[in-house]
Amino acid sequence: MMFKPTIRKKSNIDIIPMIDVIFFILIFFMLFTTFRTTPTGIDLQLPRAVTVSEQKRENFVIDIDNNGNLYYKGEQISYDRLTSIAKDIYAENNQVVAIINADRNVKYEYIISAMDSLRQAGIYQMALAADKKE
Repeated sequence: MMFKPTIRKKSNIDIIPMIDVIFFILIFFMLFTTFRTTPTGIDLQLPRAVTVSEQKRENFVIDIDNNGNLYYKGEQISYDRLTSIAKDIYAENNQVVAIINADRNVKYEYIISAMDSLRQAGIYQMALAADKKE
């Protein structure tokens, strides 16, 4: 009697799909945690109230180039025109925040003139825009 040699085939576990799944899960959690944090601000837990009403807050953005020229929505304007535009915007919404985008080489005098024009219109909530340092 002749015996047949029994060749057992080793079972093989393919690990490549499992590595792919682990990388997808890792990327998912990395993205999820970055969306849940505020990288440039402070994470606040605001108090709750029953009688809360939503306030309309809009930004009024002004650009000042390094020569002191004012721009609103891409159009060059004068400081007097800035005051009249700001008065109209303030009349519509007294919670408006004026954001001044000034070139890093602009003279301080131009920024003060723009802020003065905004204050003449009644807007006292202002912010100076800046890029975050890396």
